[in-house]
Amino acid sequence: MKTLILSKDELTDRNLQKAAKLILESKIVAFPTETVYGLGAHVFDEGAIEEIFTLKQRPKNKSLIVHLGKIEDVDKVAVDVPDEFYLLAENFFPGPLTIILKKNSRVPSNVSSDSTIAVRMPDNIYTLKLINFVKDPIVGSSANISSEKNPVCADDVIKTFNNKIDVIIDGGECPLKVPSTIIDLVQKPFKILRQGSITQDQIDQVIKT
Repeated sequence: MKTLILSKDELTDRNLQKAAKLILESKIVAFPTETVYGLGAHVFDEGAIEEIFTLKQRPKNKSLIVHLGKIEDVDKVAVDVPDEFYLLAENFFPGPLTIILKKNSRVPSNVSSDSTIAVRMPDNIYTLKLINFVKDPIVGSSANISSEKNPVCADDVIKTFNNKIDVIIDGGECPLKVPSTIIDLVQKPFKILRQGSITQDQIDQVIKT
């Protein structure tokens, strides 16, 4: 396999549509976000999702994050979405916040093996276009071998996955370089599970945790 590497000046709508078409054909695409680079596949493509686990050598009991192109697509992957989700999304999407919700039964078990799902909307214009060209959410997991350093530029991804995946979208260096904050809206009281660049105080200004 020869990996297509799309440099920043090649990230036209036409090329992003080609990358989206490959995702629809069960291929793996590496994409930039504001936090780290991810490996992406169609959220309902169980086989492609399995390939991400294999490539990353990722334990099967670890869930993947679903990346939304638009807020209303949350209903494709989650059920009983609380009002607090929309308040947080209005304030922090797109951005480095991941929200745990109740999982829609359509979502393959290898995205999440329990009854919950993690969703976010990445703050990267190229990746948002890619997802919306797919017309469905995509799953993402950091584009590295599990437990190795987070990939914050395309070169990090190339070193690990060149000629092992179909496309690497080079959107430049990730500005934040740390994973997203994670908040669980399923359990009450709501709980922050991982602290990223969005703080408890910022979330408390929007909803009471």
